[in-house]
Amino acid sequence: MSAIEVFYNWSEKEYLEAADQNSRFGENKSKDKLVAMVVGVLIVLSLFMMMQRGFEPADSMAFVLAVYWFVLRKRLHNNLLRKRFLKSDQKDKKISLSISDEVINAQTEGQPEGTFDWSSVTKVVRSAKGFLMYRGGNYIWLPNTAFAVSEEVEQFAALSERKAGQFVDKSAA
Repeated sequence: MSAIEVFYNWSEKEYLEAADQNSRFGENKSKDKLVAMVVGVLIVLSLFMMMQRGFEPADSMAFVLAVYWFVLRKRLHNNLLRKRFLKSDQKDKKISLSISDEVINAQTEGQPEGTFDWSSVTKVVRSAKGFLMYRGGNYIWLPNTAFAVSEEVEQFAALSERKAGQFVDKSAA
């Protein structure tokens, strides 16, 4: 099999897409679900208590928490990600990967090439928009649009399933 070539520009749009895919399908998904469940229970309990005894000034905390959780959290998180992207040395650089059965060569424009083998890839998650290739807690985003030809998307999925420590297909989700 010849190497699979992946090329794309690490733009703010790609960065935000990668972060979104990681938050939806990534490593900390179970922790995020637990936090969401605890916040949800706190809000419901606070609302229940307000209905039982009437509104108290202390109940405003539940209101503030609900507004933050359902209205502001995503917006504030995206602003934080944008600021982080603007400070990144990869901002608006070309990313290229050459992926074979043995090794993965990755390079960011203006930086030295990095080579690693499949044994260091702990997990690959396939989503409808691309792949998250994890090496421990860090990931490399491979958008579907970055593959030279569409057939390489399926080739990479098959290769990842064989070679990565774990392969999870969430492309239907």
